[in-house]
This record gives sequence, structure tokens and C-alpha cells, in this order.
Amino acid sequence: MKFPEKIKKIIGTRAYTENTVGKSGAQVLCFDDMVLKIGAREEEAAMMEWLSGRLPVPEILACEREEGVLYLLMSKLKGEMLCAHIYLCRPELLTELLAEGLKLLWSVDPSGCPCAHATNQKLKLAESRVENGLCAREGVRAPERLLAWLKTHQPAERPAFTHGDCCLPNLFTDGKKITGFLDLGACGIADPYQDIALAYRSLRDNLCGKYGGIPQPGG
Repeated sequence: MKFPEKIKKIIGTRAYTENTVGKSGAQVLCFDDMVLKIGAREEEAAMMEWLSGRLPVPEILACEREEGVLYLLMSKLKGEMLCAHIYLCRPELLTELLAEGLKLLWSVDPSGCPCAHATNQKLKLAESRVENGLCAREGVRAPERLLAWLKTHQPAERPAFTHGDCCLPNLFTDGKKITGFLDLGACGIADPYQDIALAYRSLRDNLCGKYGGIPQPGG
């Protein structure tokens, strides 16, 4: 596999495994002490840099663009994903850790945050996708009507720093506390209920065995 020269000098001939968890579309190579994300978003690198010292996030070791592809080499987070079997088998502990992660995110002072994802911005993006026929229609009979309803019933927002994709695989723990946050490309100023909604869905789907795990009682 071909890598940019600066990154090649750092990783050398080290062995790696490919991580296929997640739906970002990027290729993720895991080394013993670092991770290379091929096809990362500019926003992820920007947020990772901004969050350094504010939250436990990976350290950027190198960030290079080659032939239109962004290569982001970062340090490896300590601990395991919240979706690890050991935590799915202990729903009460899992829920406590997830709640801690949410509180940590919302404790960040959003002043100077380089990214924002207000609801009206998301509705404009949704409108563009509907107009260009780019939205999936599974489970939605009339996207146009849904969009109109959302515009009419847009709730008041309470801006805060949010993760934007607060799912179990994106939070790491040592079993006692949250040790890190991953996949930061959607981070920014937004309504915290977005994090709550995605965290709840991820918790529900993982506990009911949707992703191949053993369904847990009450999941």
C-alpha cells in the first residue's frame, strides 16, 4: 500500500490490522500505538487539533494530503470501545459510562470552536438532498412532506459543544472512566439533544444485538 512520504517515515514497515467498525467510508489501519485514517475529513483534523487539551482525543502525529486523499495519522486511544462485549454484558455500567461521556462533551466551552452544526444548517443540507433526489426513501414515503414538517416545527436550540456522532464505538473507556473520543469530524456547536438521540439509538441497537452481538435482557 502506498503512503505519503512523511507518514511512511513514521510507520516504516510496522504491521497493522484494518478496522472495519464504523460507517465513515474511510479506511482505518491500526498499529500497536497509532492509527492511520485514509480518507479522513478536514473537519476531523481541525477538531482533533482544537480539542487537544480540552478532551481526551488522539494526538495528531501527521496529516498529509496526496492525490486528493487526506491521510490522518494519530495516536491510539487507551481502553476499549463502549461497544466491547465486556460492557454490553453490563448495561448499567455501560449506561453510566455513556452518561459520563455526554457530560464531558457538554462541559467543553464552545467559544472559538471552528465548526458549527445548527439545525437550520442541517435543514438546508436536507433540502438540497431532497431537491436533488439524494435521500434514501426507506421508511420515508414522502421526504418533501417530512422536510416541510421539520421546517415548520423546528425547535428552539440550546447551543453546546457536541460530538455529532455519539455512538458507542466512538467512546473509549478503561471500565472506570471515559478515556477518549474518536471520529471527530461531526463535532461542533449544536443542540445537545443530537448527542442524546444518537447515543440512545446506539445503546438500544447494540444491546438488542443488531450488530451481531448477543442480545441483552431489556435491550
